[in-house]
Amino acid sequence: MIGGTGPNKTLRMVAQYADACNIGEWVGKENMKKSLDTLKEHCASLGRDYATIEKTSLCSVHLSGDDTVDSVIRRIQELSGMGFTHAIFNMPDVFQITPLETFAKEIIPAAAGL
Repeated sequence: MIGGTGPNKTLRMVAQYADACNIGEWVGKENMKKSLDTLKEHCASLGRDYATIEKTSLCSVHLSGDDTVDSVIRRIQELSGMGFTHAIFNMPDVFQITPLETFAKEIIPAAAGL
């Protein structure tokens, strides 16, 4: 796995060498999509099948704060629509059992079918 959004080196190295890439949500949805498009271009120029690369995202979820189950599910749907195959979430409030249980019981089953 190679993480980052550098269009000239990082994403080219993903296309050439990696089984997976990771792009942080903090770069913004437009830049996330642009990075996947750039990765597709590098794959095409190198003769690599874009579909063989796992596309992962790194995000944060605050279920005891501003995020809701519905808002997280919408974010996952958007990521899936962009072409991401896995969403990795930091949960700063994971020491509280309720957000973790909510994520397990409500969000994971909803995202499983995407």
